[in-house]
Amino acid sequence: MSLYSADKNNVYQVMSVPEIGLLKNLGVREGTKVAIQQKYALGGPVLLNIEDSFLVAIGKDIATKITVGKMP
Repeated sequence: MSLYSADKNNVYQVMSVPEIGLLKNLGVREGTKVAIQQKYALGGPVLLNIEDSFLVAIGKDIATKITVGKMP
């Protein structure tokens, strides 16, 4: 499922990421553990907790291209 369609307050593992250098710099890579803290209304960004370390906002257009799966 896409990161944008994932449920809030659940932990996911990133399965695939588009080739955008900024995402790698932010720590959004394949295998990274992420939790959605907030999804803003009207197509706004998704606020992610990355590896229980820090928060980052990802725009809807990029969040729809990131694939995640539930943590085992």
